[in-house]
Amino acid sequence: MNAIARDGTILCCDAGGVPFDEALARVLALAAGPLPPETVALAAAPGRTLATDIRAWLDMPRFDASAMDGYAVRTGDLMPGARLAIVGRTAAGEPPGTLAFGGAHRILTGAPLPAGADAVIAQENVACDGATIGIAAAPLPGANIRRRGEDIAGGQALIAAGTRLDWRHVAVLAGQGFPAVPVRRRPRVALLSTGRELREAGGRLSPGEIHDSNLPMLAALFAGWDAEVRTRPAVADDAAAISAALAEMAANVDLIVTTAGISVGDEDHVRDALSGLGGNLAVVKVAMKPGKPLAAGWLGDCRFIGLPGNPLAALAGAVAFVRPVLGRLSGSAMAEPLRARASFAMAHRPGRTEFVPVRVGQHEACVWVDRIGPDGSGRLSPLLRASGFACVPEWHGDVRWGEMLDVATFANVTDNSDG
Repeated sequence: MNAIARDGTILCCDAGGVPFDEALARVLALAAGPLPPETVALAAAPGRTLATDIRAWLDMPRFDASAMDGYAVRTGDLMPGARLAIVGRTAAGEPPGTLAFGGAHRILTGAPLPAGADAVIAQENVACDGATIGIAAAPLPGANIRRRGEDIAGGQALIAAGTRLDWRHVAVLAGQGFPAVPVRRRPRVALLSTGRELREAGGRLSPGEIHDSNLPMLAALFAGWDAEVRTRPAVADDAAAISAALAEMAANVDLIVTTAGISVGDEDHVRDALSGLGGNLAVVKVAMKPGKPLAAGWLGDCRFIGLPGNPLAALAGAVAFVRPVLGRLSGSAMAEPLRARASFAMAHRPGRTEFVPVRVGQHEACVWVDRIGPDGSGRLSPLLRASGFACVPEWHGDVRWGEMLDVATFANVTDNSDG
């Protein structure tokens, strides 16, 4: 079956499927730009993608402040063996005082430095009789003072647009007094599992039935990728039922993701249902392992990605295609793959891109990946130990021990911030 692009162009694909890089380019074209911005309270910002660059409103610290409990002094007043009268006291939160000539000003951590002072002596380094202090050694100018703007200067760039916000950014934004931040609207994703054998967790299983693991797996995965996920019970392998479900979901989401029913078997009805609703496909098969039966395109104004039904194949398709689409819609940059050395050798047939479950580890100064197996796209147990997929390109021959591979980790590691 040929794929038909949104503009009606017929996109032929051979029996082996569309080459992976070409398929990825077509799928990314489904999300030409990010979704509109919205403003959320700072408490709701973690996990969201920043829509605009943020600059500092304030100097931090806002004023010259004491770094410890002690006494503010003017170093020019300090003579060997002299005692200084304690005149004045300032605690954190109080307005700054003024240092009396020839005196010492009691000051607590975080309090603004009194006018005229140029150093703070720690209280444990003076001899105090309650009215005066004796100083054994004079401090250098600037000692124990946090200077205005030494941490953050007003107007400086703080956080770049496209950064996925977390607790670090919340700390800085709260210190700057931001009550809310502009973020990209979360992509709305509808998930649909197909298959008459599927039952929800907790339900009784009849002979031939299994629990649906794809929908809970993908729902949790997509939520971690900053998506607003909507689910519904699995539908049987019936063209009319699938068509009704797709039409219902397409009305108010940005992306529909289905699992199973996307190939050309007797019980695979998703593509026919999509076509019957006027949908167009830009990809119908990808030269990859696992995950070859994968389709992507449009259903009206809603994007569509059909993943295979086997769990590991569905996961490979989600990591390779759904994650970058969600990243574009939410305005986040795509994470660069991790480069690591293979601690395994494996045969690989050129002509298809292969995604190999691996566990990332480190030995001395090198990052290595161990292969997690055995093979089988229907297996779930490798997920318990794997931390990502090593990507073996279609042009690559057999993988040799110790060679460098690109690894797509399961975690979302995209971060454009400077720290």
